[in-house]
Amino acid sequence: MQFLRAAVLWTTLALRAFSAIPDLVIFDEDDPLGRDYYDASVGASNGGSLLKLRSSSRDKMPISEISAARGEVSGVIEWLSARGGDWQLHVFRPGFPLLDTVPYARLTFAVNSPRSIAPDALPLVELQDLRGSRRSIPLSSVLRGTDADSNSWQTVSIPLSALEGDPAFQPDRVKHVTFRQNRSDRQAHILWLDDLKFMARDRLEFTNRPPAPLNLTACSGDRTVTLSWNAVQNAGVTRYRVSRKTPDGQFAELPGSPVVMQSVADVHVTNGISYTYIVRAENHAGLSENSSQISASPKAFATDDDFLESVQATAFDYFWREANPQNGMIRDRTQPWSAASIAAIGFGLSAINIGIDHGWITREAGSDRILKTLRTLWSAPQSTNEINTSGYKGWFYHFLTFEDGTRFGTSELSSIDTALLLAGVLDAQQFFNRDSATEREIRDLARSIFDRVDWKWMLNRGDTLAMGWYPDRGFTSARWRGYNEASILYILGIGATGPNALAPEHWRNWTKTYDWRTSHGYSFIHFAPLFGHQYSACWIDFRDIQDDYTRAKGITYFENSRRATLTQREYCIANPGRFPGYAPDVWGLTACDGPGSGGAHGYIARGAPPAENDDGTIAPTAAGGSLPFAPVECVRALKAIYDGHREKIWCGYGFRDAFNLKEDWWGQDVIGIDQGPILLMAENMRTGRVWERMRKNEVLQRGLAQAGFQPLNK
Repeated sequence: MQFLRAAVLWTTLALRAFSAIPDLVIFDEDDPLGRDYYDASVGASNGGSLLKLRSSSRDKMPISEISAARGEVSGVIEWLSARGGDWQLHVFRPGFPLLDTVPYARLTFAVNSPRSIAPDALPLVELQDLRGSRRSIPLSSVLRGTDADSNSWQTVSIPLSALEGDPAFQPDRVKHVTFRQNRSDRQAHILWLDDLKFMARDRLEFTNRPPAPLNLTACSGDRTVTLSWNAVQNAGVTRYRVSRKTPDGQFAELPGSPVVMQSVADVHVTNGISYTYIVRAENHAGLSENSSQISASPKAFATDDDFLESVQATAFDYFWREANPQNGMIRDRTQPWSAASIAAIGFGLSAINIGIDHGWITREAGSDRILKTLRTLWSAPQSTNEINTSGYKGWFYHFLTFEDGTRFGTSELSSIDTALLLAGVLDAQQFFNRDSATEREIRDLARSIFDRVDWKWMLNRGDTLAMGWYPDRGFTSARWRGYNEASILYILGIGATGPNALAPEHWRNWTKTYDWRTSHGYSFIHFAPLFGHQYSACWIDFRDIQDDYTRAKGITYFENSRRATLTQREYCIANPGRFPGYAPDVWGLTACDGPGSGGAHGYIARGAPPAENDDGTIAPTAAGGSLPFAPVECVRALKAIYDGHREKIWCGYGFRDAFNLKEDWWGQDVIGIDQGPILLMAENMRTGRVWERMRKNEVLQRGLAQAGFQPLNK
């Protein structure tokens, strides 16, 4: 048995080394969930030992801006070890997934300290698997203490073979990296921590520099040049460096470079001047040669339509370039550690259709990507297992691994995110209507993926749908009640056929929970964050149809969303919180990242009215996702944000997630469920093509009819 395990292990290593496994980053200089504390950590102390922790629950690793190995911040381990006591700090990868350390050779991280620490005062470093088995090593065995130079960082490199512990330790099911009490010296110590990661075994294979990036393209905008290029595959590339030619003929690296994306916006340019660029790829062996050069001249947008074309094109690039080209998985956000989001995949499938219509990609390239995506969704395992599965009973987990499309971490089986995925699947079914082998297979797979869903099961014996399910603890207690983004979820379920479809009564059960009220002179069904009014309308044209509820109120759901959009704008103009930056043309509250400090939230749903978590954070997707509802006001908002804050909020994929002027905070990530509504709703406003396709879809036709929707005045 031991021989068999060893054979499997080394076969796995060989295969993974061949496929260029990147380093597995656990914690680096950027806290993805807010810089006030590192969310993906848990600490505790007892018996007289002390460990300084942050957050409202006082259990998170603090973040320091005093010193960093890379970037601007580092983690802080501040402790006092008492005899008979204990302290421990568990650092997880964001999302809390299980870690497979089999493909990795060593654990590395950088440390520094404001005061010297003797070797025997340093903590233990430990790995723990899902069953509680441990492997540990004294940090002093690889680090001979720290000096008192706060500008001097030391790199620690621990071969995984050196970690001692339980022989039953499971290296493919590691929970976290732990720092814990070692010697009790009753002294207070501070250790700054940065760049914690597992170094890939295949990193040793990349002794050569990568090839130069290919297909560098440039798109000119108002005081902006957006560059894109093909990702360099199978060369261990970690980032790209972008340079612009200076007046003396030399190249200087752009502000904001290097980047991990395959796109960048140069926002420090002047209209009418020609600029020349190159890009280089970087791996652990060094930089590639220069790419081919490309030149572009920024120019003012001639019309609002030109501006929206640029907004759409850059948003499309997110879905095209932040996808795994082998399986179609699309990242939740622009971070190398990010899992794929099934909602982002749903938006991405429709994004590809839009990209073909606009000529940004060919129909052949788009159909190939969509076919790979649908094959992955159809063939990925569905079961009650906690790992190595993509879903159960046709539903999918909220987050899937970018590499193979199976469950990421402990994410839930998500009913609404599955619905958004299915909407994109059905849009692909409508778009690819030609009689070719590829397009026939797309239609067949789309039908099979949709028909596999057991809608009744998600009711969990109730009269409304559950929000989710976990394999280890069952259904969530939360249900889809009250008006929100779940319209499309119910309509798809009612439009399904067979014994597992939803009955029409479930639509009426849902509408009974609506909250109708009047705010700022507008009466409508309230839901404070704007995404709840936008997501379903990305695919469903509610303009000229009514169900029993809206008929009784004398409106449509489209009109309801128009009123919600204009009311929120009025709220931001009134600005009861007196936040800087709110204005008639700068507004928009919805789910987004946030500062996570100064009294402001991290990622949370923001909205109004009524005020919900309003902390001064504005998200461009709030106005962008409402473009068809209030075109004049929403276009003005997007242009005002672009004109006033372009240098900080605009990037190669268009608008970044959010900003907060009170905290002088600018979100660095682009998020898929932001770009999707911007792209789709701009298309619906400009051409109506997504709505036109989906009006012909049999599932939506059937679902709307059985839910009681009829044309106006019928």
